[in-house]
Amino acid sequence: MNCLSATFKYLLYFLNLIFVVGGILLIVVGSIMLSTMGNFAAFEGAVNTQTIPIIIITIGCVTFLVAFFGCCGTIRENACCTTIYAICMLILFALQLALSIWIFAANDKFLDKMSTVVNTAWNENNAAQGYPMDALQLAFKCCGNTGYEQYGNAVPASCCGYKDRYQVCEAAIYTQRVGCNSEFVDFWASNTDLIRWSSLIIALFELGIFIVSCCLASAMRKR
Repeated sequence: MNCLSATFKYLLYFLNLIFVVGGILLIVVGSIMLSTMGNFAAFEGAVNTQTIPIIIITIGCVTFLVAFFGCCGTIRENACCTTIYAICMLILFALQLALSIWIFAANDKFLDKMSTVVNTAWNENNAAQGYPMDALQLAFKCCGNTGYEQYGNAVPASCCGYKDRYQVCEAAIYTQRVGCNSEFVDFWASNTDLIRWSSLIIALFELGIFIVSCCLASAMRKR
């Protein structure tokens, strides 16, 4: 192996190791988002809230697998495998870039939709729907749609973090909690901000790996 091939090989291997870690981080972030929403994700009106975390977890899994096999292919020095890997990385780059652009373009509309989800949960907060506000209040440590005042003298136990609906909620606790609408929207605003910038950075990494992979495959064929 000449000096150029060796340089590309170890550079690609190093980038792949970083990418394996990136894939794991995407899986962790998506899982934490799903976990944070808790049982509220099961509410029929909140079905759209699971879309982004699931997409992130899926991209994370694919990224991890492609990068892992990329490490193996690089060590084996197979030009055909390296070319296929480069094509997979180009596809990943396109998907990651599309996700980032979509979040940048549709962020405000998405946050408005998340606000609507909480409004729907508030309007359908009854036994037939399984009291979706309870799940939201337990998950986000909030109370009411816009504030605890909306409950009047019937503040539910979930506003104090109690799962038992018949437990008395103390005013000292629920008066310190903000409305769920603002808390839920803030949760998504901070996470989408993290996702769109990290997706853009990861996409640039993928583009770099694609270029290095193509150079390495070309160097392998010339040996």
